[in-house]
Amino acid sequence: MVFKMRYFVFALVFITLFFQYSFASRIFLDEIQYYDFGESNLYKVRKMDNPFAVNPRPYDVIEYDLYLDWYNVMKNPTSMDSLDRIWFGVNTITAKSSVDNLTNLELDCAGLYIDSVFVSNGSEFQKVVPTPKVINKKLIIPLQTNLNNGDTVKIKVFYTYARNIPEENYRGFYLYPKGKFVGRLPAPFYDSVFVEERLAYTMSEPEDARYWMPCNDAPYDKANARITVRVPKDYVVASNGYLDKVLTDGDTAKIFFWISDKPITTYLMSVTTSKYVIFSDWYRKVTNPNDSIEIQYYVWEKDFKATKTDGSEYNAKNTFQYTSKMMEFFSKTFLEYPFIKYGMTSVMPFNFGGMEHQTITTINRVWLRQNSQFGIAHELAHQWIGDLVTCATWNDIWFNEGGATWSEALYAESLWGDWGYNYFLLSSRQSYLKKGGLTLPPIYGLPTNTIFGDYAVLVYQKASWVYHMLKFMLGDSLFFQTFRSFLQDFSFQSITTEDIINYFSEKVTNPLVDFSTFFNQWLFKAGHPVFVVNSAFHSFPNQDNRYEGVVTISQTQSGNNIPEVFKCPVRILFKSGDTLTTSSTLVVEERTQSFKVSLPFFPDSIFIDTTSVLCEVGDIYLTSLESNQNEEIKIFPNPVEKNQILFVEFSEKYELPIILEIFDILGNKLLTKKLDLSSGRIVSFDDVGNLPSGMYVLRVHSPKQIHNHLIQKN
Repeated sequence: MVFKMRYFVFALVFITLFFQYSFASRIFLDEIQYYDFGESNLYKVRKMDNPFAVNPRPYDVIEYDLYLDWYNVMKNPTSMDSLDRIWFGVNTITAKSSVDNLTNLELDCAGLYIDSVFVSNGSEFQKVVPTPKVINKKLIIPLQTNLNNGDTVKIKVFYTYARNIPEENYRGFYLYPKGKFVGRLPAPFYDSVFVEERLAYTMSEPEDARYWMPCNDAPYDKANARITVRVPKDYVVASNGYLDKVLTDGDTAKIFFWISDKPITTYLMSVTTSKYVIFSDWYRKVTNPNDSIEIQYYVWEKDFKATKTDGSEYNAKNTFQYTSKMMEFFSKTFLEYPFIKYGMTSVMPFNFGGMEHQTITTINRVWLRQNSQFGIAHELAHQWIGDLVTCATWNDIWFNEGGATWSEALYAESLWGDWGYNYFLLSSRQSYLKKGGLTLPPIYGLPTNTIFGDYAVLVYQKASWVYHMLKFMLGDSLFFQTFRSFLQDFSFQSITTEDIINYFSEKVTNPLVDFSTFFNQWLFKAGHPVFVVNSAFHSFPNQDNRYEGVVTISQTQSGNNIPEVFKCPVRILFKSGDTLTTSSTLVVEERTQSFKVSLPFFPDSIFIDTTSVLCEVGDIYLTSLESNQNEEIKIFPNPVEKNQILFVEFSEKYELPIILEIFDILGNKLLTKKLDLSSGRIVSFDDVGNLPSGMYVLRVHSPKQIHNHLIQKN
């Protein structure tokens, strides 16, 4: 799922690299082994090894056979009185007991009126008397006879939806009349926007499926699904899987029969209806170019006919033109696309940017004006990371959302190379730090009502770095080999974080950081490392014509539940002038740790490559081992506010002359000053207060030393 505002603007990114050096973060598509899915790979949800992580109910849903009669709520295009909000449903649930002596089935159910319930253990359905009632969002159905482990039962629940509530209180089922004023949007046009046709849809993540159907509303339980919907004849219905048939019901109604041929969890089940135009594209499988997957688009007629591409119109064809290429890219990167079809429905109003319903993503109509390719890529990537393999609990949602956010960077890399990948990566870093960084809790164990709210930056942006850092630690080849194998082995199942840790531990030997430590510090603990670097090099080469030195890396982070030491590989960049650059990857395992380094040149600057590890960087010092000078320097004010002057004062121990340079975080030189005997020991930079907000590097060159300081401009 993507938040609505996320793709309006990308923030400027703190980049302390992008010099000329070689990245390891590339995807070698020509080395990928492709996989296809046969019927033998269609698994039911497996029993979890750790019941404390999942805590499943004592049954497994085999199938939902759902009938929704939405004719009444759709027949009057503009009316929204209480009678126009009533619809009827029947959910026939087939379940299998996982324990002996099961006496009842507990379902999730909220805001629905239960008309009647019938139960069958293989014979005819018998009515449950008295009719069970919804209590505390639970519907407990007594069984005719107790079930033993492996026994199956069918339950048929007849219910009514009649929630006459304000739109801001909608949950699960959303209904909007034709002509409703949505608002003045998007930027920079701020047009008056209205609902083009009457619209109804479901939106369930994380736990709102219970508001439109009685079900086991938990992500660990996947089931087959049949969804049948009755609507007025001028409307079309989009849902999961494939459209089996459409029947005419009298002169005024149609019935759409959808079948999800792969197991699906409740929050990924979806129904959308409106007066849509449907058009299609086709993706040719990378495993078999003679076979194609249909991509279906459901949009309003006005958006289908739009021709302008400047953002002034909702242009569906322009926005969706790259989807088949995205499917090809992700099929090469992960596995062959695993479902029978893909599609997107455009809706408005919608509280998010997009939602990855299995085989039929729901997107905010505003994307049709913004051409939000990376939002589309995010939701498409979920078909593998989230739908094919699904989080078993909401503690594990980082797997879904972190993976899809990281996939945006992968797609950017396919378009623009390393720059694109790192731009998206560092944008996620920026968002995480801006939201609170060290003050935020761990990714794992967040309250469910915060994972798409206050702490979304953890399960999206920070979790995307978990993927990236795992890839950086293992290298592209080993990482993608293992990750593809993981997706293959857990296809159509729900997984826990423990499953991921155990799988990588089993498949990969001798990682730079053991996996229990890696995942513990990044998922179960808070924060990130804050590095300070002190380095000293001989100013003359050794007999091998190399410059030897020592790099000391200290970690200074502190706070609630933050590790004193993050164990991680860190790439250090060494630079001399504008042309000479080299790097060294050091595995940091202590609070303060020194490393011997040998370089082909004497460095004039050192950087921590902030694409190698999620971190913050404090002062970085670089000196010559031949110098015994005691450095003393005062920099004030720091941070620098708008229109303020930056002063740098040196003690008498500093040998003159001194050259001071200010660089932006991309390494571009912005300002230069020289301090000599005639100018005293205080230097002022009048223009720093007029620079854009961000981080800058003050480089100090004295006759015997060079070192850097970070300057913050607010």
